[in-house]
Amino acid sequence: MKEVEMAADYLARQGLRCVDMLELLRRDGGAVRYAGDEGMLLWDKESGAWFLSAQSEEALGRALPLIPPEARLATCHEDWYLPQLEARLGLKGRAFFQSVWTKPQPPELPPFQGVLRRLGPEWAETVAEAYCQTFGDIDYIRGAIDRGMLGIFDGEELAGFIGVHDEGSLGMLEVLTPYRRRGYGLVLQLAIIRAALAEGRYAYGQVAEHNAASLALQQKAGMTVCPEKIYWLME
Repeated sequence: MKEVEMAADYLARQGLRCVDMLELLRRDGGAVRYAGDEGMLLWDKESGAWFLSAQSEEALGRALPLIPPEARLATCHEDWYLPQLEARLGLKGRAFFQSVWTKPQPPELPPFQGVLRRLGPEWAETVAEAYCQTFGDIDYIRGAIDRGMLGIFDGEELAGFIGVHDEGSLGMLEVLTPYRRRGYGLVLQLAIIRAALAEGRYAYGQVAEHNAASLALQQKAGMTVCPEKIYWLME
């Protein structure tokens, strides 16, 4: 069995916990660095992130040494070996839940006031000012706009936005303060799900374990939240 086929077979047995790895494999079969019956390792050239899943000590022993100690971004999909990955990279893991659109049809948008449209590069600085205090920098925002960032407008004023992270997860949702409590967050979430599905991608997001508001929004949008945590290791 070819390595990519082995990787697809392994991921098909893991369920929603590894949907991020399924998306990466769909996007780039060359991402496989190790694949076996009990584990696998992927590398994403876009984000530079390493994606690890292992069900046994043997699989971990084969995959872990392939991650460079100088790597600054990695995901751990099981908690039993998290301390070993943290020690190798000198980074601390943060827990996230994956939310996934699992229904056969894309969601419908509820009625709302305003207009949805794709943002162009002229919006990079505005988005960065609102979002980069949380994550990333203006270059990251420019990349997200290139990938397809949606904005919701009240007249000509940007009221909120949402995009796709470089490794494939839906996120960067922000509704600007004057426009909150109008349902714009839900509209943006549903719109980005529809956009992902239209492009043949897995529609999934990752929410920090203690972000109750974001988890509630995922569920309100009809996404399934996987009860098993994954861990991001980053600076």
